[in-house]
Amino acid sequence: MAKSHYGPLNPPPRGDADDPTGWSRWDTPGRTIYGGTTAIGAFVEVLEYIDPDPPQILMTELFDDVDPSDALTFDAQLARELPRYGAMPYRSISHGWRQTRNLYELRLPADGWFIDVTGADSISVLGRELGALMARCAIERLTLSELTDSSDERKTLTTGIATWIRDSVVLDDGSRPHGIVYPSKWGSTLQNWAMWLRRIDDQTG
Repeated sequence: MAKSHYGPLNPPPRGDADDPTGWSRWDTPGRTIYGGTTAIGAFVEVLEYIDPDPPQILMTELFDDVDPSDALTFDAQLARELPRYGAMPYRSISHGWRQTRNLYELRLPADGWFIDVTGADSISVLGRELGALMARCAIERLTLSELTDSSDERKTLTTGIATWIRDSVVLDDGSRPHGIVYPSKWGSTLQNWAMWLRRIDDQTG
């Protein structure tokens, strides 16, 4: 899923000195593209960032003149009133957003490997090798919870892990990983891929 005027293979390049807070979870200095094994997986990962749900606050906490016919919470009241006045219901995706994006199909490399970052062996190695990064992120022990956390507060950790893997890991066959494979936090059956565009960044392809 990508904006059509950029295309699927034209992500913004990240710089070494950039603040990773606004990056995607497995970005590194250079270029990273993302994909899902299924179209549903691609959609839910993108839609997470535009989820416009209003807060579930009691109406009586916000207003003094709540009518008995009103909904119990603010979000439920909005869900009632928006269609009544011709507005787009929340939890729907605007026409403008849909018109500027396309769903693309990518073909993974025929050879080489991706690192299963949430595998037990990977978590063990990362915890052993990246003690300084974990200390900087105030994490005593690395678990699956941190690796599936896409919040901005965890971006220093996840992008740091990705950068270490991209720059330092050499696999048993002497090759370097293409990127990272990881499960969606919305369900382990939705598998996602973060792919580093090494040849573009290194100007070797």
